[in-house]
Amino acid sequence: MRALSDATRSLLDAYGALFLARQRLVGALVLAATLCDPATGLCGLVAGLAAMLTRGLLRLPALPGEADILNAIYGGLALAAFYASEPRLLALAAFGGLLTVPLATALRQMLAGPFGARGLPLLGAPFLFAAWTLLAVAKGIALPLRTAWPAWPPTPDWLPAEAAATAYSALSKVGALFFVAHPLAGILVLAALLIASRILALLAVAGGLLANALLSAVGAPPMPGLALSAAFNGALVAIFVGGLLAVPTRRTLAVTAGAVLVASALSAGMLALSTPFGVPPLSAPFVLTVWLASAALRAESSACWARFWLAQPACPEDSLVNVRLASARGLASGSTALLPPYAGRMSIAQAVEGGHTHQSAWRYAVDFVATVDGQSFRRDGSRLSDFHAFNQPVLSPVGGHVAAIRNDIADNRPGEMNVVENWGNHVLIDIGGGLYVLLAHLRRGSIKLAPGAGVAPGAPLGRCGNSGRSAQPHLHMHVQRGFRLGSPTVPFHLAHCLIDGREFALDGQPGEGQTVETLAGETLLSDACSPRPGREWRFKAADSEWQLAAETGLLGDTRLVSSVGSYVHATRARSLLALHQRRGSPDTLLDAFVLAFGMMPFAAQALRWRDAADASLLPLPLSLRLARRLRHPFGANLDSRCERRWDATRQLWCQRSRHRLTVAGGEIEAVSLGWICESRGPVAFSLVVAGHTIAEAALVGYGNRGDHEGPAWSAALLQASTP
Repeated sequence: MRALSDATRSLLDAYGALFLARQRLVGALVLAATLCDPATGLCGLVAGLAAMLTRGLLRLPALPGEADILNAIYGGLALAAFYASEPRLLALAAFGGLLTVPLATALRQMLAGPFGARGLPLLGAPFLFAAWTLLAVAKGIALPLRTAWPAWPPTPDWLPAEAAATAYSALSKVGALFFVAHPLAGILVLAALLIASRILALLAVAGGLLANALLSAVGAPPMPGLALSAAFNGALVAIFVGGLLAVPTRRTLAVTAGAVLVASALSAGMLALSTPFGVPPLSAPFVLTVWLASAALRAESSACWARFWLAQPACPEDSLVNVRLASARGLASGSTALLPPYAGRMSIAQAVEGGHTHQSAWRYAVDFVATVDGQSFRRDGSRLSDFHAFNQPVLSPVGGHVAAIRNDIADNRPGEMNVVENWGNHVLIDIGGGLYVLLAHLRRGSIKLAPGAGVAPGAPLGRCGNSGRSAQPHLHMHVQRGFRLGSPTVPFHLAHCLIDGREFALDGQPGEGQTVETLAGETLLSDACSPRPGREWRFKAADSEWQLAAETGLLGDTRLVSSVGSYVHATRARSLLALHQRRGSPDTLLDAFVLAFGMMPFAAQALRWRDAADASLLPLPLSLRLARRLRHPFGANLDSRCERRWDATRQLWCQRSRHRLTVAGGEIEAVSLGWICESRGPVAFSLVVAGHTIAEAALVGYGNRGDHEGPAWSAALLQASTP
């Protein structure tokens, strides 16, 4: 019984996988849509079941999002869309499911495996190869062709015939996403889309309409099936390019419109070429267009596309919120996080796409110099020792292994350069995934490492020098793809640092002239704030007690779980604790806690930073929630300006965050306060929204729940820790 239940869940997940749906209702609606034409739906179901059985027999792992099963289902649906139902058709559909699983596994390795991050998405490539094979076999064994689709009920007398025809045609094209060009199927698919994502629903409809409009505008010659093929491929391109693979911004929408244009042209051209051979293009225009876009619009091509694509496909509503939060917190997709490669403070002499040498394939690079009162040297600067950067220790900005070093090139005299050995003395660090970090222009003889040695973040590498193409002592850093010196650079950002003295940055991209300082973490503060497994805090809010406990999952993830069952993920990094992905039942106190302590830097100094918390954390009355939805129908982030200062009277650190959110008819402003004790961590917090106090709580006790790793204990405070 359990095996049957698991198989049913996997099958429904596969039917809803095209929309990355978390709700199995979406998969059930799509399955029902395919069964609007029973013969087509049955073939898809048989192919999906055969694929599941094949995957189990071959002991192959499921592909992300049940992509192998989805491609098999599509193969069965396409077969039944062209050939009439009979026993041989079902047998052929089962063969298609058997073929698709190893095909999908192999293609995923070919497209993504050897090339790492440069790989192409799998999309419907397994379906195309399997479906073309099935259609060729069906033709070879002389299966009868299909003659007509099921009829739609007669049009009601009160509905104008022209309007009905337009509506039925539009709905049929939505249903054609799953090879069932039937209005009822279109209604069910549209309902599934709306449940999975309102953005995807809009993109699918807009993509199909735009594709047909483009064909009409250029006067495409009438061909059987062209309108349906163009709408089908245009909708898929819009869903993937505009919603699942990139964050849906204005630029993404412009790229999506161009991609739909390309897919429409390919639909017309491929249909004209393939018709004489009886091999329909199916989703080939969609697959080729998305591959073209993902291969051309890369960070290696231009800095403009450095953060265009998502690291993993995601529901657009989630990606809109999460990407803004990740970017604010130094987790931006397509960019490598590095620490400043030194202790103390240095200035940016040349930034990314700098006007001197950071151009073309080497655009992603930063040059650091040390300055005092705006000058990089003392006295007259005629000697290397006059320069503040010369002989300064160079530290590893990341963990990895030393791939190569050069340590014997003489340092240039000030004002001179060695253009033969451009990089000078250097350390090349392998950080995995085909990426390498280069630290260049080091002092001769200062590198004490050997190739193959492991290095940890902050480990000494050598000293700053003036070797290679360097007219004054400075440190060059970049991330490149490939081992060879001079390989193309890729995006990176500086993390856990201070820019211009006080701006705490996890996603630092400083410009020329700005200073970057390594952030020194405070061990006492780090120990107090870190949520160790089993640790719990008891707060008093009004007349009730509210608890928060740290729990660790099987994969090492940490969650802070409240006494009402809601939770938020907690991630401890080098210099801070960050809270993210609030989930579970409504809990105003947890929302207020996350807004107050969303980021807790461990540095014992005054700081300021910006954050972008999920706007749904803000507890609002119904009227303001409606105003937020009207202004931000697809989710929003708060504009959070945070500042930490030391309160000498209370002997506590105070984090004050001002959160702003534009809504229909105005702006909402909220202020959260979080008080941090260097020995106990968070001791009090409050949240005020639009002048009204929403939540206020103070620590009254703390302890440990106890488990196999340690005993249980607790401590009560003599009085509430209200500042």
